Amino acid sequence: MKHLLFSLLLIVCCNTVFGQTDEKGIVLGLERSAADAFSKHNVVFLTSAYADNAHVVNTNGEVITKPQLLQSVENLTSASLSEMDVRIESNVAIVTGINTITGKDDNGNYSHKMRFTDVLLKTKGKWQIIASQSTTIAQ
Repeated sequence: MKHLLFSLLLIVCCNTVFGQTDEKGIVLGLERSAADAFSKHNVVFLTSAYADNAHVVNTNGEVITKPQLLQSVENLTSASLSEMDVRIESNVAIVTGINTITGKDDNGNYSHKMRFTDVLLKTKGKWQIIASQSTTIAQ
């Protein structure tokens, strides 16, 4: 009986730990896939990754809408993420990291390195970015 209780306790603890780790992996995967989608101009994926009512604060401090964010995709040539960290509380995930983007606009080529915070909400089993904020890192 003692061994059975210990085994059950071990299973519950492992499921809790690994369950959260799996969720972190899913969230990190979504973030990486979104960066890849920006690079490849995959608006279809980005449309599903960002909630319709997402609030995005760009490096100029402007709040932009999801449609405005999706329009900015055409100027990007690459986006890469580093130093990411995830914190999950129930159905909310907070991701911080560094995003380095390159692109081309009317002024020519550009490259920006930014520290970002994304807030994701899990609804009906699916994670979506509901808020994002970026701050330029001086180069």
